Amino acid sequence: MHRIAELEIKNYRSCELTRVKLEAFTPLVGYNNAGKTNILKCLDALVTGRGQSLANFNDPEKPIEIVAHLVGLDDDTLSHLSPAQKSSLTPYIENNSLDIRFYQEKPGTGRNAATLGIRAPSNLQDEWSNPNGLPQAVTTLFPEPTFINSMEDSAEDVSKFKAGNTIGKLIANLQKEVVKAKGDEINTALAAIGKKLNLDGEERLKEFSDFDNSINGKIGDFFPGLTLNLDIPTPSIGDLFKQGNIKVKESGNQQTTDFANMGHGAQRAIQMTLIRHLAETTKDVTKEGKTNLLLIDEPELFLHPQAIEQIRGSLKVLAKKGYQVVFSTHSPFMIEQADIPTTNIVRKNDIGTVVETRLKEAVEKVLDDNEAQARLLFDTYNLGQILFSDMVLVAEGDTEKHVLPTLFQSVSGKTLGESKLSLVIATGSPNIPGMLSILREMNIPAKAIADLDFAFTVAKKKNLIEKQHPSLESCLDIIQKIQPVHGFSLDGRNPTKGNGFKAADIYELVAKEHEAQEHITNLREHFKDNSIWLWSLGAIEPHLCLNAKETGEWYKFKQNLIEQAIEDVVEDVEHINEFVDWCLN
Repeated sequence: MHRIAELEIKNYRSCELTRVKLEAFTPLVGYNNAGKTNILKCLDALVTGRGQSLANFNDPEKPIEIVAHLVGLDDDTLSHLSPAQKSSLTPYIENNSLDIRFYQEKPGTGRNAATLGIRAPSNLQDEWSNPNGLPQAVTTLFPEPTFINSMEDSAEDVSKFKAGNTIGKLIANLQKEVVKAKGDEINTALAAIGKKLNLDGEERLKEFSDFDNSINGKIGDFFPGLTLNLDIPTPSIGDLFKQGNIKVKESGNQQTTDFANMGHGAQRAIQMTLIRHLAETTKDVTKEGKTNLLLIDEPELFLHPQAIEQIRGSLKVLAKKGYQVVFSTHSPFMIEQADIPTTNIVRKNDIGTVVETRLKEAVEKVLDDNEAQARLLFDTYNLGQILFSDMVLVAEGDTEKHVLPTLFQSVSGKTLGESKLSLVIATGSPNIPGMLSILREMNIPAKAIADLDFAFTVAKKKNLIEKQHPSLESCLDIIQKIQPVHGFSLDGRNPTKGNGFKAADIYELVAKEHEAQEHITNLREHFKDNSIWLWSLGAIEPHLCLNAKETGEWYKFKQNLIEQAIEDVVEDVEHINEFVDWCLN
């Protein structure tokens, strides 16, 4: 299926210079007013070629320019174009792709306010051609888009027939089925009506003849020699179907009502139901060489979670049946795990709307052999938090997952969400560096929380600290010194599992040694400069007086925080306050 693979937008509303990659099914996520809807509108402007008003110019002294990179233009697709349309495109196609540009120099909505241009993808000299038949070729490849706004136009999309809206497409499909099955029967009935209504009808009604005679008896007084006759043309099957609309009847009420009179929730549910039905019944339109653009602003609006998942599934079906679906969303239910790598994060900064590096490209750049960290980051639970947070906190394991949200609220008086922070669990310190790198590549601010052993193991391996850093060496010396006292195992100079100890336990023991305090402080400052927090007592549990990493301990701790003052629950309040301040700043 051919589609728009990339879009570059200049000077359109908040999109001063915005680049976005698109798939057959593309979610756009981000804060309110970041510019997601503007991207959808740019796609609509590009395909329709309509001139844009002054309100759509970021700077009225500069032109609007929208450049699309099209892919999938193979011989099968081009064979469905007319000879003139095909000759317009073929000289510029390279590797089944080409670039198309929408260009409007000055505001205005006149017919020729905007022009379309075309170039080969290898031509980056800003040289654009406008061959005869280009607009028609673009229209053939991408028919009138269906654009569904978030807070408006539900009635326009569903209750009034238009060739490009949802009800129009559904009725058009239904019309084909009806004509195929009952076309002769309907045409016979219409012909019988025509005999009674048409001017030349064999059984034309006497009332029409009386009307003709009456007005013809008068027109001679004004203009001798003229004859007037009333003609009522017979409607075609298509004319009848264009009158179709949606009526609604509620359980317990025998009267029908117009769609426009329903509440917002009911309107959205009906609208999305029809889109779902379209997904289930539509034929594979790629056989006609066309790709229909379906642009939806917040399809989940007013719907409950189960309905949202059904809509997502329906849109994905359409994306496989000749539709390119692009939508904005605030709901993680609209994005499946498989779609996360190609989800676009839209933000707004000093230069306007920007689209961050997608997870797919970030992983390709950051990770050589493993996508596990990426999938940990973006499971359904974490997705909404990450995409709508000012800062992501990456923590090691289950203790942080269970106690940090309550602990943070007890100290700061706000939840993590209210502070625009999100907590992501790495399920092990080895995942932390990769997760931080991915988030930073996507321009998502991130910090990490780790146990002390992270500095001696993962950090050294990932070159986050010098392997022979003086403070590391000094701590290892202390570990060797206290080994005979505790009887733990060493692998050379390094702690290892054995004799009832885990390696992490040994670092907690060295953290209790007075002579290690200065070195641990130095390590903590080093990692804080790299946005990583190390627990000075080796792990979070000693700071909180937690005796074990168990569900029962976590539950009792959270209950105590809710019922008592934090000073009565936490052993090291000063350190925890410092931690919360670090998270917020």
